[in-house]
Amino acid sequence: MLQFLATSTPFFAVIALGAFTGWRGLFQADAVRVLNTFAFMVATPAMVLRVMSRQPIVELWNGVFFAALALIGVLVLTLAILLQRRLLGLPFAPAVSRAQALVGGNFAFLGIPLMLTFLGDRAAAPIAIGLIEAGRGQGSPLSIALRLVRGTIVNPFMLSILAGVALSLSGAALPEPVDRFLLFLGASAAPVGVFALGIAAFQWSRQGRPPLRGVLPLVTGKLVLHPLLTFIVLGPILHLDPFWVQAGVLYAALPIAANVFVISERFDTGSRPIAAAIVISTAAAALTFPLALWLTPA
Repeated sequence: MLQFLATSTPFFAVIALGAFTGWRGLFQADAVRVLNTFAFMVATPAMVLRVMSRQPIVELWNGVFFAALALIGVLVLTLAILLQRRLLGLPFAPAVSRAQALVGGNFAFLGIPLMLTFLGDRAAAPIAIGLIEAGRGQGSPLSIALRLVRGTIVNPFMLSILAGVALSLSGAALPEPVDRFLLFLGASAAPVGVFALGIAAFQWSRQGRPPLRGVLPLVTGKLVLHPLLTFIVLGPILHLDPFWVQAGVLYAALPIAANVFVISERFDTGSRPIAAAIVISTAAAALTFPLALWLTPA
């Protein structure tokens, strides 16, 4: 617990700093969108490209493990979309954004570097973006399918992942000036996104609290449902080695990523409950993450 708290303290400190600057009126009303655009379109792709290019993908590959994590994520995402559409009556795009909260863990900021980074919070992002793009407007099934493919593949997250994987497989190292540039730029991704979250939190605080009805299911789904389903699939069903079971459960037990808020804000899909869920899930994970570690010994 102490280690998790020590790791998450900067997260809350930057949120508080963002809220303070919002209170002091240092930023205009559109600052959140501007900061999120920078984090989404510029800083995060730089971070992803550098991290992926430095991973020894061939050495760390476990096909069954990663395929299972991907399928679990798709299953949770699909179920969450259907339930929120039917039970809460949400439009498609907001339902996708909230569903992403159940599978998008704070891998880059709080998680352990679990081998292939594309199965962290950046795995849910391209899928969610693709679904949101596909759900925009009307059209034939073919046009909707084309929007889904374009939104999923042709976006900064996926393009930077593909470029990073290509570099890793080729064995080519980034030139030192390029590597330093990506490190310098990519390091701003998490702080900028979290800082924008703090500003938004202050702006929303003057509008009353977000309804817990839309927040608690996201927190419970991310911290309880996702890890439990991962344990059942990797352990009793697939009988993977305990090391891989623990790795998968800890990945699933991470709190909701700030990246989910960045995407929701960018596509205007109702980011207020997501922002609240990020803060609450990060605080609650101080208890649930060590518990998951204790319940699934390697």
